[in-house]
Amino acid sequence: MAKLFGIYCASGLTQQHDFIIEKFKLEEKNRVDGQFNSVQERALYMATLDYQTFGPSAFLQTDSQIATLVGHPLLSSDRVRDLDTLNKNYTDNMLKSCEGVFCMARYNIESNCLDIATDALGIRPFYYMYYEEAFIFSTQFSLLKELGLPLTCNEEGMMEYATLGYYLFDHTHYQEISCIQPGHRVQASSLGVRKTQYFDWCALAKAGEYYEGALEGLKQDLDNNVDKYLGNDKHVLTTLSGGLDSRLIACLLKRRNLDMSALNFSQVKTQDLYCAQAFADSQNINLDVIKVKDTQAKTVEDRLGKHWRNGAHPDYYRVTRPGLSWSGNGGSVGLGVIYYSEKVYQAALTQDVEHLADAYLSQQFAYIPKSIIRGAEGMQATLKANIIRSLKQFGDVPLDKAYYLFLLLNDQHHHLAIPFDKVDDYQMDFCLPFYSWKVLRHVLSQPISRVRKHRFYHDFLQYAFPEALDAPWQAYPDHIPCTLPKEGIDQWQIKRPKQFNTAKVYGLLFSLMFSQHKRMVNIPSFSVVAVLHSLGLKVYNDKLKVVENMLKW
Repeated sequence: MAKLFGIYCASGLTQQHDFIIEKFKLEEKNRVDGQFNSVQERALYMATLDYQTFGPSAFLQTDSQIATLVGHPLLSSDRVRDLDTLNKNYTDNMLKSCEGVFCMARYNIESNCLDIATDALGIRPFYYMYYEEAFIFSTQFSLLKELGLPLTCNEEGMMEYATLGYYLFDHTHYQEISCIQPGHRVQASSLGVRKTQYFDWCALAKAGEYYEGALEGLKQDLDNNVDKYLGNDKHVLTTLSGGLDSRLIACLLKRRNLDMSALNFSQVKTQDLYCAQAFADSQNINLDVIKVKDTQAKTVEDRLGKHWRNGAHPDYYRVTRPGLSWSGNGGSVGLGVIYYSEKVYQAALTQDVEHLADAYLSQQFAYIPKSIIRGAEGMQATLKANIIRSLKQFGDVPLDKAYYLFLLLNDQHHHLAIPFDKVDDYQMDFCLPFYSWKVLRHVLSQPISRVRKHRFYHDFLQYAFPEALDAPWQAYPDHIPCTLPKEGIDQWQIKRPKQFNTAKVYGLLFSLMFSQHKRMVNIPSFSVVAVLHSLGLKVYNDKLKVVENMLKW
């Protein structure tokens, strides 16, 4: 895990920029762990704080160039070598060759030009803003927010995040801060700032592949991807739930005869725990079960950061790279094609983008509550319009496949956004084999009717990893079911504990009163909601969640 940040001014940094540079330099003093690398030129200050979870920090400096990256491009198994390769040949074609999750910055001293890029899926976020003719950038959103520069609310971005859980386009909570979009690069120079797209997902979506070839191609690309992530590791850490995504990761690792420490975070007497244990037993995997009260209250990454990273686990120092965990994140959407209900599918087949937007909003319950949000009706119309505009970005790609691309390039953003932003708390990184364009191209090559509801996924497992289906698993509702007997409570039927207790509700109300975003909220109405929910007279989790997401940043 690492973060990258800096400030660039083509005409040269001045005293007006000194306070920003000083705040950036405090990152070294405030953090006792990690490798801090920095460089200051006439026009640039750039630094990384790298907790070296992948290995040595990737930072290079020559007489003519400075380059660094976070994450792993997966050109090879060595990301330091990858950085050197990208620096020597920084072209669209070379960036297209990267299949990992990464961000990169490169400064040419001779031409006084700064280039930054994010991966094809935009999983590693890269944020930027402007101040006094300077271009300020960071992989950590909170670092920009805490600079103390004036910020104004971006209602569109805020309501996207509040209802969908992610932003569309380059939006964030604030007008002044933007996010680089998937498969894009940004170049800052004396000519200004230029944004270009280097990766074309639409071209991939139009490339067909016969079914058996797609199955074999997926196996080969997953294997290559895993080998590059693995490097020379002999003992690895992975999460293992009762679902198929982490199970496929475990199969890939198990076939390489590695020592494996597998962690499970489950509620007692659930099918998730039963299925995870059943699979672990069938594959002779030692599973460490950490019982939790509510699996939805925190992400697996959050629990790993707290349970594993403290070094107290007996396997911690046995793992070759203990700050690195394998994750099945991205498999459910990428291979399983979830969030694609029958209603949404039928809407997509009509090729009516407005009809599809309505179906998607309904599926996600993405509605701005009129009772507590001022101007909610207009904001809801804007939200729908932005979804339509997002879907139209895929041009002449059939709408059913364009919607799948929409999920890949939008929904996937939020899954790791918090761990990546809280890098100093987590100090962990993740091997993410499913977030690879080379892996996903095989799903994209098939008609949506063949991949939706885990159809292609199951065929692939039966073809390449039949052992994954030897033990019961937790299936998504209305997807291909598990016919093997299992015990415990279905995770979809678990009654969750109260999401917002009294302390949390009043904490939310208190935070709102001191937030610049309070003008968007009908305070008297929200106060009533807070009181009724706290007294147990009504349940307003949905309204409280919207406000919580508004105040996230």
